Amino acid sequence: MLKIDPQSGQWRQAGWADQKQKAFTVLATGDICPTQKWKLDESFSRGIDQARKVYGDMLGELARKDFSVANLELPLSTAGEPIVKDGPALRGPPAAIDGVLAGGFDAVTLANNHTLDFGPQALADTIQLAKERGLTVFGVGQNLQDAGRLVVTERGGKRIGLLGIAENEFSNATLDTPGAVQLRPGPNCMAIRNAREKCDLLLVFVHGGNEGCPVASPRMVRDYRALAEAGADAVIGHHAHTVQGMEVHQGVPILYGLGNFLFWAPAAPDEPLWWVGMFARLHFDGRRCVGVDIHPMKLDPATATASLALGQDKVGFLQRLNRLSEIQADPQLHQRFWNAYSLARLPHFLGRVKETRDGMDNPKLRKIAAAHLKNLFSCEAHWEVITTGLELIRQDREHERFGVEEELSQLCRSAGF
Repeated sequence: MLKIDPQSGQWRQAGWADQKQKAFTVLATGDICPTQKWKLDESFSRGIDQARKVYGDMLGELARKDFSVANLELPLSTAGEPIVKDGPALRGPPAAIDGVLAGGFDAVTLANNHTLDFGPQALADTIQLAKERGLTVFGVGQNLQDAGRLVVTERGGKRIGLLGIAENEFSNATLDTPGAVQLRPGPNCMAIRNAREKCDLLLVFVHGGNEGCPVASPRMVRDYRALAEAGADAVIGHHAHTVQGMEVHQGVPILYGLGNFLFWAPAAPDEPLWWVGMFARLHFDGRRCVGVDIHPMKLDPATATASLALGQDKVGFLQRLNRLSEIQADPQLHQRFWNAYSLARLPHFLGRVKETRDGMDNPKLRKIAAAHLKNLFSCEAHWEVITTGLELIRQDREHERFGVEEELSQLCRSAGF
């Protein structure tokens, strides 16, 4: 596991001291989502100077990097109409690109579940806008081959390779349509093997996981480790809207979930984990990760401004993060947590199955019902919960207690402060 010192927020490889050796630093954040007519888009769309105020005291830490990457969670465009999908269709104003630039980011991944929410033209507009403003864009393209190509950019004489991947929802590129690279461990690993020798540092970003679940699933652990074994120098995850654990697997750092970064949503004030996340600074000596710095942060739902979590808030957050990493490092304990989560979550999904099945018989609802039903079966995060829960029922374990239910409930409610 990767254990962070709760006081300093750091992990260091034995024998390496950053005060004596200069490492190459990569900074990564979770979701940035300035949705149209939601609070954050207003601050992001009034110029870079105004947008910097959103970042508050995080700006100094965000600047301490050689290269930084964020997940831009939505298209920035005025084009298109909402697609038929499960979940909200999100779009931000083109002027909100200033908010991304205000954070000093060098690159954005668009491989996520909202990138096609307003169709291919809105995605094309976003790619063009980001590139015109100097950002490197990856994880999406005009078709599957284009989306999956390795993007290489240079910083400080180092060739940085970037690959973005998203779970299978409604943003997938196909052989002849635009979108994101879908999660397919076999082809993903092949792409990583082919990319490794074309760059000096290969960073792989994955958008996936169960929303609100603080424990990465056993499938996620298996798949992300496979990406590391295939040749990624770091595997970094987001999408769950909450922080998940970390590890170093065969020398490769895997951060399963960074949580939200700048994502204001009107329905989330009562969800404490939504407003808390982290950004990570990874130190590399060549291809070897020799250090990780974790910076907890929070977004004020009233003002849509962010700040670092400091003092005891920082300590509590990092202690919780270490506990999540401990859980994932113990296969038996991890499975118990996952079983408890799946059984608790299964009624929700079974209710959706019944609701959408009824909708399929209604001509007026059939199309949207088909989208909802498809997402239950195509999205890895959803079907893993469903199949785990159903298998436990089949084994007559539906009412079993796994000894972790109380702690799981606490982890789902509290960010550590």
